[in-house]
Amino acid sequence: MASGEKTEKATPKKRSEARKEGQVAKSKELSSAFTLLFSFLMLSFWFKYMLHEIITFTNKIFMNYFEMELSINNFHTLLIEVIVFIAKIVAPLLLVSALVGVAVSYIQVGFLYTPKVLIPKFSKLNPLKGIKQIMFSKRSLVELIKSIMKITIVVSIAYSTIKKVAGKFSMLTNSSWASSLNLIGDTAYSLATKISAVFIILGIADFMYQKWQHEEDLKMSKQEVKQERENAEGKPEVKSKRRQKQQEMAMSRMMQDIPDASVVITNPTHFAVAIKFEMDEMDVPIVVAKGQDELALRIKEVAKENNVEIVEEKPLARALYRLVDVGEEIPLDLYQAVAEVLAYVYQLDQERRS
Repeated sequence: MASGEKTEKATPKKRSEARKEGQVAKSKELSSAFTLLFSFLMLSFWFKYMLHEIITFTNKIFMNYFEMELSINNFHTLLIEVIVFIAKIVAPLLLVSALVGVAVSYIQVGFLYTPKVLIPKFSKLNPLKGIKQIMFSKRSLVELIKSIMKITIVVSIAYSTIKKVAGKFSMLTNSSWASSLNLIGDTAYSLATKISAVFIILGIADFMYQKWQHEEDLKMSKQEVKQERENAEGKPEVKSKRRQKQQEMAMSRMMQDIPDASVVITNPTHFAVAIKFEMDEMDVPIVVAKGQDELALRIKEVAKENNVEIVEEKPLARALYRLVDVGEEIPLDLYQAVAEVLAYVYQLDQERRS
């Protein structure tokens, strides 16, 4: 397998960067299908009102404006009324279409703000690259297949629907305007709902395909994943040196705190824990150093060099080493045992002074 082959799933960072670039799994077919369906549903409820308004406005035009004097002012007034009328008729349909489109897009990708998409990319201006993508890409082939399927579906549904009512259409010459409009409206509604339903099914299938294709496009090679991890965390050898440096600094600080310790509790060879407690300044004793094996021996050496009392208490030393980190306070369940050790140390100190 080639090292550059993209076999790994995209990392969260890669997904986030792709989303910022507007690269998301989204089906335009699904949005168009729902927009078409809801637009025709809205039109079916809105149709009678629209028809009434059109007839009323037409009558108004014929009754009023055709008798008026032809002038710029009258033409201006008529133009404004026509624009307002068209807006009143069309605006609800456009609003429903826009809201449905936004809602379906939100369901697919959530809230998406991508200002980077608005920045022109000069690489997209390469005509040869554009022709190659249009003519030879797998994506273009899929789009062509979808277009052929949609045309076939529309033609098939239109043919079967109109064939069923062809006899009724032949009798329209003897029917009233109302009957003719009802037949045309019912036929159009039947066509629209059938086509929309099939398009929604195709849209769902297309959305699933787009999700799969999006995952394929985002895939990374093993080297890319490794490089991203190194960029985020640093190279292993650098991390190791940094960790070693941090440990050395922590060790140095710990050794510097041992001379101020009140006592070092040991088990006696494997564990050593240095505890500090100043009665006037502290409420609870804290661990200022701890170590195992060689480090335990070093802690005891530093304690001896600085005249810090060393007390052997095997269970307590093991418990402190296991439960308490450097810089932490003694836990409540060890108060009594630690207090007894401190009392013993203070007693020894008093005896030496006396």
